[in-house]
Amino acid sequence: MELIAGHVLFRHGDRTPIRTFPTDPTQEKDWPNGFGQLTIAGIQQHYRLGKYLRNRYESILNTNYVASEIYVRSTDYDRTLMSAQSNLAGLYPLYNITDDKIPIQPIPIHTVLEKEDFLLGVSDCPRYNQVENDTYQSDEFKNMNIYYEPFFKKLEIWTNIPNISMYNGWDIADTIFVEHIYNKTPTWADENVRQNLTALSDMSYHFLYLSNDSKRIRGGPLVQDIWMNMNSSSHGDTYRKVKMYSAHDTTVSGALAFLGINYPHQPQYASALFLDLYKQNSTYYIKVEYLNVTDSNKPYPYLLNGCPALECPLDTFTAIYKDRFPASPEVECATKVPPTPPNNGNNKTLTIILSIFVFGLGIIIILIFGYFYLRRADRDLPLLSTESFT
Repeated sequence: MELIAGHVLFRHGDRTPIRTFPTDPTQEKDWPNGFGQLTIAGIQQHYRLGKYLRNRYESILNTNYVASEIYVRSTDYDRTLMSAQSNLAGLYPLYNITDDKIPIQPIPIHTVLEKEDFLLGVSDCPRYNQVENDTYQSDEFKNMNIYYEPFFKKLEIWTNIPNISMYNGWDIADTIFVEHIYNKTPTWADENVRQNLTALSDMSYHFLYLSNDSKRIRGGPLVQDIWMNMNSSSHGDTYRKVKMYSAHDTTVSGALAFLGINYPHQPQYASALFLDLYKQNSTYYIKVEYLNVTDSNKPYPYLLNGCPALECPLDTFTAIYKDRFPASPEVECATKVPPTPPNNGNNKTLTIILSIFVFGLGIIIILIFGYFYLRRADRDLPLLSTESFT
């Protein structure tokens, strides 16, 4: 098979914690550049991933940057923008493209405001918030909370955070995970506690995308964008040979769930999801692979539900997923209004009663005004003189 186009969605590299808890001896000032920032290890991880991508897409990408060949998209976060930059440094090693021998090939990275980024799943979306809340009210989610309740009580004492649940427990899990890498964990975070936190985090990512609505809203836009590029290629239209998306663990989880791959796990740093387009004779195929271990360089291929083989015919892929693609952000993110009650016989009776009441009240008001008007007319008659009596 001939490789036609490559598409890769990856999580950013190693970073500092996003936030911490009141009793944590390690606070924001103790981390380079503060919370949520890419580390040196994260830069190196993506540089190595970029070198892997160079080998993977060598047959379709020029060694020098060609604008028509590649398009890079990132969320508007420092860590994802820097991850994309580090990745591109590995993908496009220097080949003395200028007379001054600048030690890098500058490659454009495109982004939009976070609140508007529907494509990569970080935009403001009231409808998704509703769906997420529905999940938190489900019996399955409540049962998980009951199961972990004794552990949550201990976490509340250790962290001084009240009302810990599956909803907010993964924040603590993420902080402890990062602190363990850098030997900064508090004394209570032993191996048993960390194992519980890891399991809690993995289950949280699973619950994020249980419903079809959540999969469509958060995973659908990216897969749809990739499919559009593939469809353009198969019809002889203008397309990009490689499209890269630099985003987050939630973005990777959302795309996986949309494709029907939703086992409980948190995507690791620099993990990558590949949807590549191949051609054999006159037929186009799509192959999905997931590199789910940092620095492994051994992606795992997935057989999609409804596809006859790992190399799924593009027409079959289209038939499976096209009807699931999302509408515009305005449509998908609009708050769902509760349905109006059915217009049954009771409603009709109530409507008739109210109409009669309003009509009767109107008659009474008219009569009252008429009565006072006549009284006022009698009082205002002109006084008769003596001559009038005569």
